Amino acid sequence: MKFFTRKLAAILILPLMLSGCATDSLSERETGGLAGAALGAGAGALVGAASGHAGVGTAIGAGAGLLTGVVAGEMARRQKEQTKKELRQEMMQQQYQPQYAPQPASSQGYAPAQPQPTYSQTTVKQELNSKYNPRTGQTFPSNYTYDPNTGEELKLLQ
Repeated sequence: MKFFTRKLAAILILPLMLSGCATDSLSERETGGLAGAALGAGAGALVGAASGHAGVGTAIGAGAGLLTGVVAGEMARRQKEQTKKELRQEMMQQQYQPQYAPQPASSQGYAPAQPQPTYSQTTVKQELNSKYNPRTGQTFPSNYTYDPNTGEELKLLQ
């Protein structure tokens, strides 16, 4: 009976171990689930061994640890997404506020101020889009640094 149990355990565990190598990286939820299941199985085995039922304790501990780990991993993922969203909003606010715009050297005191020429006619300035988002292909004016929709950095048109 022990031989059959060991063989069954090896047959069940081996595909799980090999499938873990098939992915590039694990998400926060998956990482939390694996860590929780491992810690829960260990704690369950200790408690189960004390009561005389190590296998049952391991199974219950692994299940409870898996659920707890998945919940903790999901909370970490949501926190990470919230932080990304806040950073994107901060970048957008900085992009559209004049005090964050680059100032000419003359206004910062590095070069002597030159008198501005006066024009008698009012000219209509047409702004050309000189930057683009490589992923979406959308173009933007030259004063934009980031795509207002996605928060991605813009590249210069060539």
